[in-house]
Amino acid sequence: MKYSKILVTVLSLAAANAFAQSPAAVSNDKAQLQTDKSALQGDKAQLKTDKATLRTDKAAGKMSAESKDSDAIYKDKQAIKGGKAAVAGDRYGSEQKKSDKAALKREKAHLKADKAKMKADKSSGKMAAESKDSTAVYKDKQAVSGEKKQIAADKAKMKADRK
Repeated sequence: MKYSKILVTVLSLAAANAFAQSPAAVSNDKAQLQTDKSALQGDKAQLKTDKATLRTDKAAGKMSAESKDSDAIYKDKQAIKGGKAAVAGDRYGSEQKKSDKAALKREKAHLKADKAKMKADKSSGKMAAESKDSTAVYKDKQAVSGEKKQIAADKAKMKADRK
C-alpha cells in the first residue's frame, strides 16, 4: 500500500514535468530534427552512389563486386587450370607427374570445399558471401533506416512538447 502511494506520486510528478517543456528544449528538439533530416539526405545520396558503383563494377567484372567466397573459388579454378597444364606437360610415369596429379586432386577438393562454404555462407546470410560493394549498400540501407527511426522519434518528442 505504501509503495503504491509513492508510485502514484512519482508518476504524477513525471507527468506534470513532461508537459512543462521549456522553450529551449523545444528549439533543441527542432534543431535535432533538422540535423537528422539532413543526415538522412546524405545517407540516401551515399546509398544511391554505392548502388550505382555496385552495378557498374558487376558489369565490368571488377573484383570489388565479388565476395570473399567467390574470390576463393575463382583462385581455386585458376590453380586447377594451372595444375592441368602442369600435368599435361610432364613426362609419362615421372615423379613430377605423380606429384602434379596429387596436387591437382588436392586443388579440386579445395574447390569443392570452397563451393560448399560459399553455399553455407549464403544460406546463413554471412557477410563473407557478400562483396565489398554489396556490403557498402547494406550498411547504407541500415544508416537510412536508422535515420528514419530517429526522425520519427524526434517528431514524436516535438509533438509531446506541444502538449
